[in-house]
Amino acid sequence: MRGTVEHRGLDRRAFLKYTGLIGAAGAVTAGVAACGGPKSSGSVAGNAAAMDHIDVAIGYNNNSSWDPLNTGSAFAMAAHNHIYEGLWDAEAVTRNPYAALASEMPADPKSSEWTVKLRSGATFHDGKPVTADDVVFSFGRVLNTDKKVLTNAFFASWLNGVSKVDDSTVKISMKFPFAAAVQRFSIVKIMPKHVFDAQDGDFLKQGKNAVGSGPFKVKSHQDTSFTAFESHAGYNGALKPTFKSMQWNVSVDAAARVGLLTSGVAGVQISDNIPQDNIDQLKGKGLNVEGVDSMNLLGLVFNTNKAPFNDKRVRQALRMAIDTQKLIDVAIAGQGTPATSFLHKASPEYYKAATQYDYNPEKAKQLLAQAGVKDLAVTLLSTNISWTKVAVNTIKEGWDAVGVATTLDIQETAAFNSKVAAGEPVDALTFSGNPNQFGADADLNIRWFYSNSNTFLPWNKWGETAEFKALDAQLNAAIQASNPAEHKAKTNAALDTIADEAVIYPVMHMKLFTAWDPKKVNGVKALDIPGVNLLKATRTA
Repeated sequence: MRGTVEHRGLDRRAFLKYTGLIGAAGAVTAGVAACGGPKSSGSVAGNAAAMDHIDVAIGYNNNSSWDPLNTGSAFAMAAHNHIYEGLWDAEAVTRNPYAALASEMPADPKSSEWTVKLRSGATFHDGKPVTADDVVFSFGRVLNTDKKVLTNAFFASWLNGVSKVDDSTVKISMKFPFAAAVQRFSIVKIMPKHVFDAQDGDFLKQGKNAVGSGPFKVKSHQDTSFTAFESHAGYNGALKPTFKSMQWNVSVDAAARVGLLTSGVAGVQISDNIPQDNIDQLKGKGLNVEGVDSMNLLGLVFNTNKAPFNDKRVRQALRMAIDTQKLIDVAIAGQGTPATSFLHKASPEYYKAATQYDYNPEKAKQLLAQAGVKDLAVTLLSTNISWTKVAVNTIKEGWDAVGVATTLDIQETAAFNSKVAAGEPVDALTFSGNPNQFGADADLNIRWFYSNSNTFLPWNKWGETAEFKALDAQLNAAIQASNPAEHKAKTNAALDTIADEAVIYPVMHMKLFTAWDPKKVNGVKALDIPGVNLLKATRTA
């Protein structure tokens, strides 16, 4: 274990104690590394020199925004973990926090003011040094209320600001001590001010314009096709690249990804987003296929701006009318779990909600009758992703069976997003998503969906209701709690509210699968988020 990294990082249990979240987390997930922080995979296999090249298939497109502070793109966010650094980053599998551009972990995590020295010698991909001005610029974008970025929702409630002390030192000011702050900071990728300041949104969105201080830099980029990377020679951080170059190929079609994995010399060595139906086939060809429980979900959102969906009894009835286990079996080959909370069971802050939605069509009929609803017709909007198309048909079957005439409106993802953004007056919609891309704490996972910065609350207007304001107050009280037991109790109260209201709520959480050729690559682990992380991988052939 490399001492220079170990003393700068924290393992997951140490992190939970460090932040005061151990009481909220309960049991720590088994199999977490005992050592702290990441280490260069070059030392794992005894290979001091960087290896040559690796090819990857990614089951998501690369033509969404690459702005590291304003994107939810699965492809871009996975790439950003190789291109950019935060002050503190989180190890890909365990989420153990470690010092990245900061020279060390915060000395007093319970303080509301931290002075942070930057890592000496850190440079951006263009050779310019990383300075306090870059850090202030990046956090200024996050907290800008005139031009809100997506990540604003994760910081506005607790972070006052970041100011420059000198060229290599910044001061962080919080509204109150925030237990999850050190892990939350991994979301803010530090951008070079001299590259991005005064640039328009179109420039920021382009993958070819990505410039960070991380182990890899973008060599070439072609929308909807591939992104190629090469190692950053000036990188002096904890995660030394073991590949001189790599190429991530866009492979949205499931059959194409499987074909690339099994095509031999011309194929790829690793792919994410493996279809459940192909797991046995790939294992039969000698590939490793690993699945991880995740926050990745199929969710259901109701248009509370329309009657009768503003009555929670109707929302609850429609949830109880869904045979979730059947949906999981037919849509994702059984590789999922019915939602028993907003959070998935592997979450460090999982809590089984007081309100449960077991399949109960008779109770669903009773609730509809209590709400005075007869002859209800529902239009359900969905994307045309292969497994969601199957899933929504199971939802339709359940709703039809309790006397709710259901019409499916299945759209391509871009058209789906446009309809929601335009306020399309459909009655309900399904969605897939995984806020664990940003972090694992409960407040972050909730605010990804329950925030007026998100698409759904402006669409259904629930963000303007007294019920939402009450939930927001619960969330704010939880993150301001003075001790772990109080934090846990207040977080659980918010989770109960979310389950009972059933406005935006998971139907199920699903496993995510990664496959790789062990004859060609080592050190790979499946992630509970989309994409891959190759900062510990090595070539075996």
